[in-house]
Amino acid sequence: MKTIQFSITFTLIIAFGASFGQDTPSTPSKKIRIQDVQVLQCISFAQNTNGTLADFKSLAPQSVLLNSSISDFSQYKIYNGDLNSSFSFMLGFELKNEHASPPKTTPQFRLGIRYLSASSLAFNVYKEDRTPYDTLISSQTNETVFLDSVNTEIHQMTYSSEQLQIDASLIFRTNPMGRWSLFTGIGIAAGVSLNAFTEIEQSQFSRTAATFSDGRTTLDYYLPNSNKKFEKQRNKTNFGASAYIPLGVDFRVGNKRDFWQQTHLFYEMRPSINVTSIPELHTVTQANAQHGIGLRISW
Repeated sequence: MKTIQFSITFTLIIAFGASFGQDTPSTPSKKIRIQDVQVLQCISFAQNTNGTLADFKSLAPQSVLLNSSISDFSQYKIYNGDLNSSFSFMLGFELKNEHASPPKTTPQFRLGIRYLSASSLAFNVYKEDRTPYDTLISSQTNETVFLDSVNTEIHQMTYSSEQLQIDASLIFRTNPMGRWSLFTGIGIAAGVSLNAFTEIEQSQFSRTAATFSDGRTTLDYYLPNSNKKFEKQRNKTNFGASAYIPLGVDFRVGNKRDFWQQTHLFYEMRPSINVTSIPELHTVTQANAQHGIGLRISW
C-alpha cells in the first residue's frame, strides 16, 4: 500500500513540475507562485500519556475483558511507548516583496495535508497468583528449595487514532541555490481523526520460581501454556493539533541535467507538542520528535 501511495505521489510531482516548471519570458512576475512539491515520510517513538482503568472503561464500555474482575490488579509500570508514523504532501510557495528594489524573496511558505497514525493513551495492569507445589532437599548439602507455580495475567490498553490534518509551515533556508542547504522554521498542523479506536489485550501465562532457604530466588521457567485474547472498539471522532519546529538538511541530487538539478532529497526533524482532544475523556498533550526523509521537486 505504501509503495502504491508513493508511486501515485511521485507521478503527481512530475505532473506539477511539468505544469509549473515551464516559464516563458513573457510571463509576468507574481507575488506568490508555487515553487516546489514535497513529500515527507516521518516516524517517531512517542511516550504515551498514562491513563486509568476508569478512562478505558469509558473508551470501551462494552469490553468483556475490562468488565471482568480486575479491580484488584496492580498497575504494570513500564515505558508506554509506540512507533508513530506520518506522511505529508506539501506545496512550497515563493513569496516576493515587489515593493522592495530589487524585489526580495521572503521565506518559503509550505502548505499541504498530513496523514498521521499515532497512539495517545495507555494503561497496563497485572496480577500474579503464587502457589507452592513442591519442595526439594539437596542430598549433599541438605539445602531446601521451594518451588512455586506462578500464574500471571496482564491487561494492556491503548487508545490510538488515524488523523488527516492540514500542515502549514514557514521555512527559512541557507544558500537555497547551493548543492547543500540547511533549513529551519515554524509549523502547525491540525485535523480530525478518520479512525479512532481502543485496543485491549489480555495475556495469561504460567512459570515456576525456585526459592532457597536463605531467601535467594532463581530465574523463572516459563511454561508453554500462554493464552491471549484481543478486543478492538471504535471511538468517536477526535481533534488533533501540533506545533513543531522543522530542522533539516537539503541535498540537490545533480548539477548538470535540469531534472536532477530540480530534484532534492532532504532530512527533516520535527520537535513538536501534540494535543489530542478525546471526546469521551479529556485533552491529552504529548511531546516528541519526528524524524523524516523527504523528496522535493523545485522549479
